[in-house]
Amino acid sequence: MDLAAHLRALAAREHLSMRELRPLSGLDPNDHDALWETWQRIPVGRRTEIAHAMVELAEDNIDLDFTMMFRWLLDDADPGVRASAVEGLWECTDVPVLRRLLALLHDPADQVRAAAAIALGRFAYMAEIDELDEAYGRQVHDALLTLIHDASQPAEVRRRAIESAGYFAASDDVQRQIELAYASNDQLMRESALVAMGRSMLPRWLPIVSRELESPSPALRYEAARAAGEMADIARSLVARVVRLCSDADTEVALAAIWALGQIGGETARRTLQHISGSEDEARSQAAAEALDELTLEEGFFENDWRNN
Repeated sequence: MDLAAHLRALAAREHLSMRELRPLSGLDPNDHDALWETWQRIPVGRRTEIAHAMVELAEDNIDLDFTMMFRWLLDDADPGVRASAVEGLWECTDVPVLRRLLALLHDPADQVRAAAAIALGRFAYMAEIDELDEAYGRQVHDALLTLIHDASQPAEVRRRAIESAGYFAASDDVQRQIELAYASNDQLMRESALVAMGRSMLPRWLPIVSRELESPSPALRYEAARAAGEMADIARSLVARVVRLCSDADTEVALAAIWALGQIGGETARRTLQHISGSEDEARSQAAAEALDELTLEEGFFENDWRNN
């Protein structure tokens, strides 16, 4: 296929479809020169639409792989396209991508720096479970902390860095910044602090998570429920409060609580999920069924692990 001609046709289309974007999946590095000049001539608004559409399609269709295209789009002149490219690379864990993300923390556009800070979370997680070279793990840790400490950065960038840095449970500096973020008057910063607390999986944060499970703010209740789920069985003492949130008036909060029960586990969580799975509320019933599957899978894994030892 003539990729340049196809891009020109895409630029002229009123609507985008999966069929029309499919040729951009599975590109070879050698395809770069054939399309880059044409891509840059497409109007900015259209380039942004195409990049965003590829992100959404890749999330919904595992047979589509826009990785190579997203790598190239990190060099696009438009910050919206670059931010979408970062988001689209969410499954990439190779060192070249890590290096690009670290470099993008210095991007002139706030939204790109925020996107890069979010994306570095997966590398922080890898570092914490010893699946990333120690030197690279230290680079991620230091880069995120530098961003957090930089008062000239907008709150959106700093809070996303706090969320990703949360995985560094052994870092006193990171945990101190989480504490300061939670003490902030900015609710979004407090929400991010809860995200980071959950990712740290440290028992020291249980009292705060417990308190926020009963917050008057739906957003804080939601993040507290998610944090409890991230902590898994460490948050077993919070099950009763999480159970109450399963009937929260805010559907998103309830779904977060249902998911959390599947992560925390235990007999109370199982009975609650079984009850909700029979609910007439389709969204909550489906979420409970999925959480039960997750719980059963985890229990089966640990049972087999115990038998094999």
